[in-house]
Amino acid sequence: MADTIVILNEHAGTIQDRDPAEIRAIVEGAFSERGRSAEVILAEGNAFLQAIDEAARSGPPTVVVGGGDGSVGHAIRKLVAANGAGAERTLGVLPLGTMNLFAKTLGMPADLEGSLAALAAAAPRRIDLASVNGRVFHTLAGLGYFAEVARGRAQFRGAGLPFGRFIAVARSSLRAFSRAGVLQLTLETAGESREIEVYALLASNNRLSLTGFDRPQLDEGLIEIHFAAGAELASRMQAGLDLLAGRWRDNPEIESLAVRRAVITSHRPRLWLSVDGELTRMATPLVLESLPAALSVLAPGEERAPAVAPGSPSSRPPGRDPFS
Repeated sequence: MADTIVILNEHAGTIQDRDPAEIRAIVEGAFSERGRSAEVILAEGNAFLQAIDEAARSGPPTVVVGGGDGSVGHAIRKLVAANGAGAERTLGVLPLGTMNLFAKTLGMPADLEGSLAALAAAAPRRIDLASVNGRVFHTLAGLGYFAEVARGRAQFRGAGLPFGRFIAVARSSLRAFSRAGVLQLTLETAGESREIEVYALLASNNRLSLTGFDRPQLDEGLIEIHFAAGAELASRMQAGLDLLAGRWRDNPEIESLAVRRAVITSHRPRLWLSVDGELTRMATPLVLESLPAALSVLAPGEERAPAVAPGSPSSRPPGRDPFS
């Protein structure tokens, strides 16, 4: 039996035009060169998700998933559900999606051959996860504007346009500025409660870097919450320009704080969220929690030095849409 199973989304844009036999040979060769054996599965749609489910329940010690952030999130939830947080099953990630935020944070190269070589030589490392109402996420969960981005992206993505994934990101981001309403929320953190009115709230698993949606450290045991006030469309558009320019920290209507646990209450019984790019609806209150050292992952190279000094304010948001 192989010590690693590699499950690839054959519909992913980076490999869909390549011969499946060629892909299988490349993957198997990368692992065999390091003295490891790998079973390779190429599938799409429900078959792809089912293969992940089966591997999480009864597969080999290492499960490698090739897809986007949503596929990685699905695999993590299944691994945690089947083996428990802190279990020794190890996840590997091949970046085959649009933005691949999780893979980039791990330091994975963008091309298939480069990422395979890095993965085959990588060592297991324990990292944090986070959860909202018990649903585990690896990178980001967002309300308001971010949920509207996810909703719009899903609609535009099915339009069959050239470069559809990237067009979906741009069009959904612009439309979300006008569609996202103001949310009246109560935010409770470490015994402190405050009323906030926001059109966008984003929670990240550990603190974001100073220049992007990557995270310098994956084991801080923190959740970083960013929220944007301002009901006027002009304020929202300014926040959008600041987002694109990486100047969110300079915008007085955007506030950030790092906590271990937070409770968000709303007068609405349910709220739409985007969780690692996937749109879902959850009952309120929303309970956000850090899950320290909950996952073993294959990470190439050495751990990077923090870009945010311990105890300092959190990073400013990046110049990209986080849910693409």
